[in-house]
Amino acid sequence: MNSFPSKAQLTKLKSFKTTPNCLSIYAPYIDPNNRSNPNLIEFKNLFKQAKKDLKLVKVDKASIDKMLRPANLILDSHEFWPAKHTGLVFFIQAEFFAYYHVQDRTMPQLIILKKGFELRPLEKIINQNVSYFLLALNHKNVQLYKGDRYQLKPVKLKNFPINMKSALNIDEYPKWRQKHEIAPSYLGKGSEGDHGQYNIHETDKIMLVNFFRIIDQRLHRYLQRNRKPLIVAGVGYLIPIYRKVNTSPYLIPGNIKGNLEYTDLKKIEKLAWPLIKNYHQTLLG
Repeated sequence: MNSFPSKAQLTKLKSFKTTPNCLSIYAPYIDPNNRSNPNLIEFKNLFKQAKKDLKLVKVDKASIDKMLRPANLILDSHEFWPAKHTGLVFFIQAEFFAYYHVQDRTMPQLIILKKGFELRPLEKIINQNVSYFLLALNHKNVQLYKGDRYQLKPVKLKNFPINMKSALNIDEYPKWRQKHEIAPSYLGKGSEGDHGQYNIHETDKIMLVNFFRIIDQRLHRYLQRNRKPLIVAGVGYLIPIYRKVNTSPYLIPGNIKGNLEYTDLKKIEKLAWPLIKNYHQTLLG
């Protein structure tokens, strides 16, 4: 499924600036309120209007049919009705055809025939969008996501630690009892256990610090290359521990509190976007 045009595709669209009879069609998604699909009806009506507009500028029927054939094939295939929940933007010219799914509900309904494509509504939506990363913390299943205003999806990084026990090479929490017994290496130099004073919470915190340092080291270069803000999420006590070891300048002040391991991605999106939006507006002043 196409989404926003890439920079190269946008440049290509702009190259038609002086080309006559460029057709731009914007149609936002309409929520169905009965068994019929209003989106399909909307698009068929828009293409009927497109035919009329092309006839008014003296384009012959054969040329019109050729121009609109790719769009008609897509409409007849029903490949996006109605499950994708996205509006569509079509850019059509005698020798060119492209379309994009756009989830923005504020997109205007437009049909414009002129020299060059009408790109301003699409560029406005693109400029208002912000990409980001989200790190969901957990002892057993750390997950990195990449998202923007319209979608969120998991990121698979090579050698990315997702499990504390595996990352620290331990089988279970240490339970040493002798004061001078050698403590595990991840507790640091000079660590020792006091007889009868084992504190599982303090030990857990020390292990988390080391685990999160490993995560931070793996993420630092990746975030530096991508230069996108990072949201951290997790149950309350995990977040300050991660912030303490974080070395990336891309970690934003806001966070999401809670265990997201079994949370629907759409719900996570709704929690993340206001944080990114506010952060972005703060940067813009």
